[in-house]
Amino acid sequence: MPNQLAQIINPVLPDTIGKGGIEKGGTATGLIIGNLIGGMIIFAFILAIFYFITGAFHWITSGGDKAKLETARDKIIQSMVGLIILASVWAVTTLLGQFLGIRFPEMQIPTIPKG
Repeated sequence: MPNQLAQIINPVLPDTIGKGGIEKGGTATGLIIGNLIGGMIIFAFILAIFYFITGAFHWITSGGDKAKLETARDKIIQSMVGLIILASVWAVTTLLGQFLGIRFPEMQIPTIPKG
């Protein structure tokens, strides 16, 4: 009876995650890591765009004050540098994926075979 509990399969989950087991563990872990990397890049992009918009808003509402203009300009420059760094990280990961044959959302992590 205890072995039957380990054999339960969820038909809703995809084969990669649903059946589990040692042979599928590396695939599921790679899928999770790949999706986390993609999610972090998207989150950082949204954050940089938000920072750019707040800098532009501070620029518009500065009213000609030199200190406020300088602060707004620094925010805009920092957000642009962040977007450039983010784009270069995306480009490097994409190029490495192409050259090494790694598809980051479906990354396979090697596991020790059972037996």
